[in-house]
Amino acid sequence: MINLEKHFNLPIAKNMKYWIILPLVIIVLAGIMFGVYCGVYKDVKKGMNIGIDFAGGSIMTVTLGTYLNDSNYDEYEELIRDAIEKESIGQEVLEYGVSDEYKERYNDNTIVLPNANAGKATITYSQSSGSDDEYAIVFKYDNVSTTYDADNTLSAKRNELIKESVVAALQEKLTDVQYDEIKDMITYENIGATASLDLIKTALMCLAISLAIILVYIIIRFEIWSGIAAVVALIHDVLILVSLTIVFHIQVNSSFVAAIITIVSYSINNTIVVFDRLRENVKNEKKLNAKYDISRLIDVSIKQTLQRSINATLTTMVTIVIFAIFGSSTVNEFALPVIFGLVAGFYSSMFIAPALYYILVTAHEKNKQKRKEKKLQEAAASKPKYVGAK
Repeated sequence: MINLEKHFNLPIAKNMKYWIILPLVIIVLAGIMFGVYCGVYKDVKKGMNIGIDFAGGSIMTVTLGTYLNDSNYDEYEELIRDAIEKESIGQEVLEYGVSDEYKERYNDNTIVLPNANAGKATITYSQSSGSDDEYAIVFKYDNVSTTYDADNTLSAKRNELIKESVVAALQEKLTDVQYDEIKDMITYENIGATASLDLIKTALMCLAISLAIILVYIIIRFEIWSGIAAVVALIHDVLILVSLTIVFHIQVNSSFVAAIITIVSYSINNTIVVFDRLRENVKNEKKLNAKYDISRLIDVSIKQTLQRSINATLTTMVTIVIFAIFGSSTVNEFALPVIFGLVAGFYSSMFIAPALYYILVTAHEKNKQKRKEKKLQEAAASKPKYVGAK
């Protein structure tokens, strides 16, 4: 095995200006891609691919029971998918939006859909559910944008049309099953924007509380500069995770929030290991010499913990990569952001946090030295001057 501590001689503490280049490039790229996606889909929410957990949407469950099995699953999934995303449904929703029935709800004060595509459903993902008599396919798709449908009236109408479309498609397939029986196989649930907003607030509050607790813990265990550096590194990890999620247009939902909390709790470990080793090295150095080079000790501490950090990250990465390769789309919505976060966490614990700590400590020492010199100057200025007798 290669001895990384022996061969790794990269000066880290004094080179913060280089370490921030890569994160800035990723963040700028995410901003560009966000604008591209917004332009392509004509919707701000699509810029970050906000899922129905946050943006609102509908969940349709088609319980086929014994009619569904592993051999014909893909066939039924495609059949129902085509029925949900049927082009004519968008046109019918558009026509309903300008109908007298719809206008009466708002005293003719309606906002008309710009085109049929705005009324068409887009499936975010599908998955199987249950077994035997309860074997079903679950579809999730977006609501009509709240820009045109503040109270979900158009979305509710579209769900009715979608259900009729799915029933018609299944009836052609299941010729020996009665219409009403097929209709009873289909249920749907609508998630409104209000519930989604509450979920976003709760997620942000949990993240803020987590960062605050971590800051307090590190300040108690180490010092304030370590705490600030560690929290900034965690914010870096979250920003990179979010940025890469935007770049690859991965859906943002409750799994995404779970991925962020996972990374916040995981990546702090590598940073704490580095700072813990730094504290021991500083303590040992003080016993030998009152004056020491903090940048050298930071670089030494990183070298001493590098192998451990690489091993910890890789062992976790192998498991989550296997999940991403063989998992469903739902699993990928959790696995891919975690992979992004693991890489960002390793980078920040090795480069961002130590270099920022060096900047904070040296700035503090300079300010302390200036205050000391200022006090000496003030003391010298206030000292009485004696004039010799003539």
